[in-house]
Amino acid sequence: MATQSAAAGILPGYETTFITRAEMSDDALKALQERVNGIIASYKGSVVLSEDWGKRKLAYPIHKETRGHYTYVVYTATGDVVHEIERNLRIHEHVLRFLTVNLETEFDGEVFSKRRAEIHAAAKRREEEREARREERMAERRGYDDHGGEGRRDYRERSHDAGEVQGAVESAEE
Repeated sequence: MATQSAAAGILPGYETTFITRAEMSDDALKALQERVNGIIASYKGSVVLSEDWGKRKLAYPIHKETRGHYTYVVYTATGDVVHEIERNLRIHEHVLRFLTVNLETEFDGEVFSKRRAEIHAAAKRREEEREARREERMAERRGYDDHGGEGRRDYRERSHDAGEVQGAVESAEE
């Protein structure tokens, strides 16, 4: 079945995320990414998306490393491309971890790219809305601070008045 869809031009899609040591140089990282892209090309595939997520703190230490450089690649290819990519990542000394996920047996890169763009646009809109609400709250707080001194004086005056009332009650009881 995979050969029929491969013959029709529709290839399976995969995503691979790998973590390298944080001290790995940019040139070495670029060489590793080019190596992965070369493997994909040799299996008649193409890279749909490649993202550099940067250096991040790891959830737990791996080989005494607490930080790692994350790279995310989405691609299509034929045959044992996943096996070959993972074999190369496994023998590379700077790769800490990797994970490959089979996305679909008939993967359409354009649909994936559109869906990904929509998700990013929605996330950006949510972030902008969140920022606007935060700005509104900050403006309200600034407005409260402008008039807040009066509110605090009123509170102090009321507590002072309550103390006088308490003192009057105590003197009346005596």
